[in-house]
Amino acid sequence: MHTTPASTPPDAPLPKDSLDRALAACIVAPALPVAFRSNVVAAVLTDQLQSFAVRRQQLEAEHAQERVRLRKGHIVLKRDTLVLVAACAFAAGACAQMVLPWLNSHLELDSTVTAPLLALLIGLVAGASVWTQRFGKPGVLFGMLRE
Repeated sequence: MHTTPASTPPDAPLPKDSLDRALAACIVAPALPVAFRSNVVAAVLTDQLQSFAVRRQQLEAEHAQERVRLRKGHIVLKRDTLVLVAACAFAAGACAQMVLPWLNSHLELDSTVTAPLLALLIGLVAGASVWTQRFGKPGVLFGMLRE
């Protein structure tokens, strides 16, 4: 006995397969509880909120670890920069101390004139190196070290 179920509208498109058509004609969809859809939506939202809370805790822990790592890296960078500045200042002073007597003997200048000129020359070379490096060209002093 084939009858059209009460819940299937007569103008609904029927499946193309004969078995599917026969099942759609025989099986009546069960009635849903009164608050079924709202219960499903509430369950999904509750699950999503719980997963969001867990994910938030994971992200906050990861963020805290990353901040600690960055802070340690920043301290190491500051220390390395300080060591580099001190080493460069020592090397520049040692070079100036070696070159100063040679300049005094060849140019026959007083050391009160030669020392500031030598310091000015070292500053200009370092400044020019940084300036050319900033605009994309390798610095005069640091370009050889990179290659």
